[in-house]
Amino acid sequence: MKQRKKVLVVGGAGYIGGAVTDELRRRKIPYAVYDNLLYEDRHLKPGGDFIFGDVRDTKKLGALINKYTDVIWLAAIVGDGACFIHPLAAVEINEKAVKWLAKNFRGRILFTSSCSLYGSNENLLEETAPPKPLSLYATTKINAERYLKNHPNTIIFRLGTAFGVSDTYTRLRTDLLVNTLTASALTRGAITVFGGSQRRPLIHVRNIAFTLVHNLFTKKTGIYNIA
Repeated sequence: MKQRKKVLVVGGAGYIGGAVTDELRRRKIPYAVYDNLLYEDRHLKPGGDFIFGDVRDTKKLGALINKYTDVIWLAAIVGDGACFIHPLAAVEINEKAVKWLAKNFRGRILFTSSCSLYGSNENLLEETAPPKPLSLYATTKINAERYLKNHPNTIIFRLGTAFGVSDTYTRLRTDLLVNTLTASALTRGAITVFGGSQRRPLIHVRNIAFTLVHNLFTKKTGIYNIA
């Protein structure tokens, strides 16, 4: 008999989390969101339970995390700019909290990393390509991956640049490439492309959510580029 899933979505009130919780609800998978509401003052979305908390509060997180079969870990200071402004918080949240998770959670971990850790490259890259981080954000993701390699049941997704509307409750990120171009087209009637020959891996936020929730039910581990 299959074990019944009970999922904790850490950072689940954020941009990717909105799509993830929609997908969990669609599949009728019980879940809770653990989030410090960095960009909101309340969590209004119906569905799973909501737990207000910070990933750096290991006492609070430790008291509840092993009540869940799976953790979808989305919590992070995201992007080069945000990590540059808050470098200490970036290391604490993006690295040290993940190190704690790998040591203390007994279930399955689904972790979102980033293709940015490859840096600038001329070639199409597979997962075996060496990291070439150009920012603190990329470095924190590399270090988090290293910690998670010590956990026996972890799958890591190196995401391309996300785009699209997540759900009807979550803050839309307008700092992302496709979203920025779309907003510019709608508000200014034009878009500006610098260069024009470069390529960038992209993925719709709902495809990220589908990939994460689908892999609650696989036994796959290791690192995968998703774009």
